[in-house]
Amino acid sequence: FTMKQPTKIAIIGAGGITCHLLPILSLDYDTVLIDGDKFEPHNSTRQFPALRFNGNKAKILASMQMSRTSKEIQDIPHYLEGPSIVNNPCWQGVDFIFGCVDNNQSRKIIVDICDRTDIPAIMCGNDTEMGDAHLVLPGYYDPFEHRDFGPMTKAPFSCTSDENAESAPQTSAANFLAAACGIHILASWRRVNNYKNIIVHSMMDSRSQSQRTRLRDVEKVPAIAVTG
Repeated sequence: FTMKQPTKIAIIGAGGITCHLLPILSLDYDTVLIDGDKFEPHNSTRQFPALRFNGNKAKILASMQMSRTSKEIQDIPHYLEGPSIVNNPCWQGVDFIFGCVDNNQSRKIIVDICDRTDIPAIMCGNDTEMGDAHLVLPGYYDPFEHRDFGPMTKAPFSCTSDENAESAPQTSAANFLAAACGIHILASWRRVNNYKNIIVHSMMDSRSQSQRTRLRDVEKVPAIAVTG
């Protein structure tokens, strides 16, 4: 594994988190958006394009951002069903991944892609008032090895949880916090050249107005420490 600065980022999932994330990432990097879902009016409180558009999320977000950057923005309007997504022509050149999905099945596919391609990833997630992000570093750090990411895990790690029903829907603020956590990890990646200084977990909680990183989960990986 070679640590290098990203040149093209694949953003998997084009929902609420990516609405905040794409305008930032696309200013500095070529990007490809991947999502087979559509914007729907009932999601407009946290996915602003849904106020005006009812179509594929990846295509709509890409088209909205193209005029605001000199970088290339592509889209793959399909669900992530397996690692074969890397065979899509639009994937060519991808050297970093942002996972902005809402279920652990898709997150595990992203980890599989990382392992197969030797590409790092940042996975973002949120619940009603909190956002966080985890780094996937193939061969060094896999968050699934250090945390409970079971199919019924509480949000933000899995939206299939019974406790993450419509009674506690996601909010735009929480999506923003998740995106900010992802950028926090990427910023640490950009400013260092040693694994020991990489942030592997960033969390922001609107209730306590705090940002913190987790140390205890990386004890099994002595090559990596966390700074914030």
